[in-house]
Amino acid sequence: MSREIQFRFGHLDCGFRIALDCEHAPQAAEMLWGLTQTPFVTRAVHAIYAGPAVLVALPPRHGEPRGGQVPIEYEVERPEPGDVLLLPPAEDAEEDIWGEPGQEEGATLAIFYGRKGRPFAPSGWQPAARVGRVVGELGALREACRAVRFEGAAELSVAHVGEEAGEIRSAVLYTDGASLGNPGQAGAGFVLTGGDERVLAEGSMPLEPTTVNVAEYRALVAGLQEALRLGVRRLELRMDSELVIKQLKGQYKVKAKPLVPIFIEAKRLTAQFEEFACRHVPREQNQRADELAGAAARRMKELRGKHAG
Repeated sequence: MSREIQFRFGHLDCGFRIALDCEHAPQAAEMLWGLTQTPFVTRAVHAIYAGPAVLVALPPRHGEPRGGQVPIEYEVERPEPGDVLLLPPAEDAEEDIWGEPGQEEGATLAIFYGRKGRPFAPSGWQPAARVGRVVGELGALREACRAVRFEGAAELSVAHVGEEAGEIRSAVLYTDGASLGNPGQAGAGFVLTGGDERVLAEGSMPLEPTTVNVAEYRALVAGLQEALRLGVRRLELRMDSELVIKQLKGQYKVKAKPLVPIFIEAKRLTAQFEEFACRHVPREQNQRADELAGAAARRMKELRGKHAG
């Protein structure tokens, strides 16, 4: 059975698909399929030293490689344009392809689009499994990769082909924001679930220093965008921020200037659903979104601390 994964840069209005190589790399392909079992939002960066390529962060999810164990079944030293490689997390911080401390869980995809592939870790070659190839011509891939190169780090949506849109009528969205210092290093998190509480999508996004309220709205906008992308028509929003809920309902005015443009964008997005409702819930009922937002804020703190050093 052919297995394909869709990558979409929503704010760039471009994307591409990859077909997994289940014949030559069955274990690695199955691992990647498991990591993308439910749609999610992650980040991507351009890596000119990698061929050039775009590197996609795969957070610990379904089927994550425990302890960095990625099956190296179809190993290549010089990737070709369109090759997709699954990389384990680096054990040594000096070799981490993100320029960050190595992680025990999670993995990275290296998606090559240049004419020549080169070693894809700054300090040298790192074993990786070739798990698939970009489908069709490379025009859409190069368009997306060049946009990431010139726009900088980008957020993208990842989903199995056939599951990325048009199949979900009703859903519940949980969102939350975090700020270490208020204002301080911040993060946004959201979880989109179906009627059976099955996770449809989730996102965890580090943010530049800002307030909790701004981070909460950023999380809300990201979650609404993902719900619309997935084809959700009836949506219920649940947040533990009473302020945001009452502002959305028109019970409180939006007085803080930094919130006005994000509030307008959130209202524009909510108007696109056939039905939209929102309600305040206790924090314990919003635990997963809270965890995602907090983790993103801590990640931003680590990144800024590293660059400052």
